Amino acid sequence: MLNFNDTKVAFKIKSNTDLKRAYWLFRIISSPAVVKIGKFLMIIALKLRLPVNFIVKRTIFKQFCGGETISECDKTIKELGTHQIGTILDYSVEGKMREDDFDQTAKIIIQTIEKAASEKSIPFAVFKITGISKFSLLEKASEKKEPLTSLEEKKLNLVKYRINEICCKAKQLGVPVFIDAEESWVQDIIDQWAFEMMLLYNKEKCIV
Repeated sequence: MLNFNDTKVAFKIKSNTDLKRAYWLFRIISSPAVVKIGKFLMIIALKLRLPVNFIVKRTIFKQFCGGETISECDKTIKELGTHQIGTILDYSVEGKMREDDFDQTAKIIIQTIEKAASEKSIPFAVFKITGISKFSLLEKASEKKEPLTSLEEKKLNLVKYRINEICCKAKQLGVPVFIDAEESWVQDIIDQWAFEMMLLYNKEKCIV
């Protein structure tokens, strides 16, 4: 029987150093004032090109992320897997504006699906549609207050094509895929696409 209050078991995989770092990190970010000041200082540091990336990667990034690439995550995937803990590869890139950036993100998402197919410790894949589309386009398509221009229609079709490619690959490799929820005011079009993908890939044939 599992005892979720047994912290010795829950944190068995972590060293004392890991736990101390996590404790102080969460103490710091639990303060809204500190977070606000820290964000301001970070923006200044980045503008001045100060070497802060090393500090971020050793603290916040190390706590919440497995790596910057799929291969960087391998060590964490295997380490967690030895303790029967599954891993989810979530390529967290948002706010891009160029179509080639969206295409590149879609390719990496497909790579995470391929990794999940070859790694039993990864039970499913997940992706955010805001990583493969402009937020403003999703917002306009969801609100339906104004008709989309021909260019916007074309770009929206490109977004749907990327989603279809991702879901098709997941279907082919037998990997469950989750479409992440977004802000409520862009969720309508995402719900529509998710429902369409479920209907489409409930069938045998995979179509791109």
